[in-house]
Amino acid sequence: MAARHIRKMFLRVPPFVRVLLLIAFAFLFFAGSYSSYFVSDDYLFLDRIHLNNASQYFSKSMGCCNEYRPFTAYSYALDEKLSGANPAGYHATAIALHIANCLLAGLIARKLGAPSPAAMLTSVLFLLNPVAHESVLWIAARPILLSTFFGLTALYAFLEAQRALGTSRHRWMWPAVMYFCFAASLLCYEGAVVIPVLAAFFHVLSLERGTRRNALNLVGLFAILLVYVVGWNLLFRFRIQRFPVETSIPGGIASFGNAIAHSLHGSLRPVMLPVYALILTACLLRRDGRRVALISAAWFLIGYLPFFLVRGFSDRFAYLSSVGTAILLGFGSYALGKTRFRQLAPMVTAALLVFYAVGMQNRIAMWREAGSIAYRIPREMKALRPSLPPGVTLVARNVPDMHQHALVYLTGLQPAIALQYPGVDFLLQTKVSADTPVNAIIFDYSNGHIHELDR
Repeated sequence: MAARHIRKMFLRVPPFVRVLLLIAFAFLFFAGSYSSYFVSDDYLFLDRIHLNNASQYFSKSMGCCNEYRPFTAYSYALDEKLSGANPAGYHATAIALHIANCLLAGLIARKLGAPSPAAMLTSVLFLLNPVAHESVLWIAARPILLSTFFGLTALYAFLEAQRALGTSRHRWMWPAVMYFCFAASLLCYEGAVVIPVLAAFFHVLSLERGTRRNALNLVGLFAILLVYVVGWNLLFRFRIQRFPVETSIPGGIASFGNAIAHSLHGSLRPVMLPVYALILTACLLRRDGRRVALISAAWFLIGYLPFFLVRGFSDRFAYLSSVGTAILLGFGSYALGKTRFRQLAPMVTAALLVFYAVGMQNRIAMWREAGSIAYRIPREMKALRPSLPPGVTLVARNVPDMHQHALVYLTGLQPAIALQYPGVDFLLQTKVSADTPVNAIIFDYSNGHIHELDR
């Protein structure tokens, strides 16, 4: 009775108030991330991309691996203008983008037939899912957040354009929004190439439901994709330099399975198996639930296609895919309340939300600790050596690449040190070798601090 009473109260709250409450909760929930310092790849753009030079990335890579992301460069440039070297502004932008993506996920779930409570649960579950930790908490993962925002907006506009066919109301507005946002998503991150494929899947679903065709808009999306692919290859001379490719089929399947396990956070733990089993069973027992399960599975697969044969990185690559997971779990939690186990529904849903929230908070703390390590190392070097002779070789031994599952200095150590010694040229090594000069300055990281060693 109490759960039913709470549900009725929730439904009486105006939708815009629910959205405002979710936004306020999200900014407070992620408050611990605002003080996280720059790590790893963050130093590759920090103090390098500004509003006065961001336009150059329309004609060259933004990074070291043929990354054509000019809109992302402008995003960093705006943060630099507003926040300077303070990471809080960068993190606030990332949280705002993640919130927007969560709201868009709920809106799309609603467009695909999910009831309002299920759509709201979709937004909350996507917000809290710890699989998003790297995309949301690592500043250098901004391309994924920004591209997903534009990509989800394009998909929502595609569904709206489909509904508006045959009417004069907003007939041209939604296709215009769709084309612009899809192009923008491609100019933020290469993974956006799957957006037309997702739209095509929605188009097939709409034909099954007897709605009018939206083929012309779909052709337009694929035309934009073709122009992008040709232009990208011409710019980078048909060379793809990104991540190590998994050449074996079993390895690719294992990577994909790992992404699913990460997206269904804790699904391999015995304590969470009953929770997922109840939610998924409740979903599959309903005819509309089986349709949602099909949509969710197809969404996850399509979203992960560009990374299917890439080793690792499942946390980062599963961000867009996990919208499908959130839709499935949101509808399943709602459907559980319609079964004979309806009395368990509030407890099961609450257990899932709390488990996700605790998992994400643990990752927020983990990234904050990684940022603290990254902040300390170059400053302790500076304290030990206030100045460096030009051309000196620095050896930084045992500097951690990772802190648990958060990045520290997998990349970015040299530019981080260079910020402490502006204008000084130096060579960085991570271990003493035969070619290390006799006059090299050797630092060692141990017990949480940097120490200078004698040669």
